[in-house]
Amino acid sequence: MKLVLFLVPPILATIDLNFAELEYLASHLLPEECRRLVAAAHFKAYMMPNAVGQAAQAIPKDVPCIQLLLHWNSADGEGRGETHEVLEHRLRQMGKYELADWLGRTVFHQLGEDLQKSLHAGLGELANETTTTPRNISVPTLSPTIEYEDPREWLPFDTICLAVLGGLVVLTISVCVYVTCVSCCRRLKKPKKRVLGKSEYYEMVEDASNSESEDKFDIRQHETTM
Repeated sequence: MKLVLFLVPPILATIDLNFAELEYLASHLLPEECRRLVAAAHFKAYMMPNAVGQAAQAIPKDVPCIQLLLHWNSADGEGRGETHEVLEHRLRQMGKYELADWLGRTVFHQLGEDLQKSLHAGLGELANETTTTPRNISVPTLSPTIEYEDPREWLPFDTICLAVLGGLVVLTISVCVYVTCVSCCRRLKKPKKRVLGKSEYYEMVEDASNSESEDKFDIRQHETTM
């Protein structure tokens, strides 16, 4: 969509002045003030020129003010291609502040209306293009398209998870079996303690105490005497 602003006034001259605004200025200026305004508008200097009085006297007095403004507004090298700011600036230098303020407000208000009309026209064209969009043409959306996936479908990721889980189970069982086997082997290799009888215990004591330099000590006799 292309928005093209055609700000073309009824008189092809300045960019933002129309006939109604020039007519309003002509009706609120005295003939002498109108000629002075037109003469000052011919100069390009920012300050009011000293020769503006002589230039105003050179303008014919029998020409109406509206015709003078229209001529300046449409002549090449004068007002054509300029804006309302030229007349507004010269009016302020002449002391016509209220008329200068009115001209500025009116021009900007008209520009706002023209811009609003152009926007409404452009939006109307956009709405028509949207409603007449063929059905076979996909319209881009801001939200991404999410593909549906069946949760029951077996994926490669599921295979990897199952393999890892199976490996952990096998490793755990292997460790448990190994620990059990090692524990059983240690128990089988450990010798059992033999419980000696009383007579065997006495014989071991006699053998240990039997020597050449010491007398034999019979513990059985000792128990009898006791």
